[in-house]
Amino acid sequence: MRQFLAIPLPGELKEKLGEIITPFRGIKGLRPIRKENLHLTLLFLGDTGSENKFSELRKISFSPFTLTTTGIKLFPERKPRLIWLEIRESEELNDLYSRIAAVFGVNDKLKAHITLSRIKWLLPQDYRIVSEKIGLTNPFEADIEVGCFNLYNSELLTEGPVYRIAETFNSGIYL
Repeated sequence: MRQFLAIPLPGELKEKLGEIITPFRGIKGLRPIRKENLHLTLLFLGDTGSENKFSELRKISFSPFTLTTTGIKLFPERKPRLIWLEIRESEELNDLYSRIAAVFGVNDKLKAHITLSRIKWLLPQDYRIVSEKIGLTNPFEADIEVGCFNLYNSELLTEGPVYRIAETFNSGIYL
């Protein structure tokens, strides 16, 4: 079972993003994310999680904070692999991420985003259609109140992944 840590999104934001993703469903080469699976990934753990490390996560204390989205983008711009919702730079998020990453010995910098679709390939005419649809939705600004992050179990099925919350880590101090 694969695991990852992520910030859950409010239901109304998932609904809005689901409406944005819907027109992409018929385009070959795109794999839109189901709205119930939308989240802001903090750290992908793979099969490496351990109770010892999770007990360290329970000790992380942080104050609730707000994130703001800026717009939907293709990433990278040349030969895109993702359609994502970008998040404005946040000191609070960077601080939370670095404390989580330290538990797992990760030194990478967080590029905060919400993946809306994975791109296997795009025909030139589909690239234009996707770019136009993205342009029509921008700027896309929304606030995300962060008071917790979750440990998710990910099960890969033929119809797509199923994510289940294994544990929630709320703001505050755990003993």
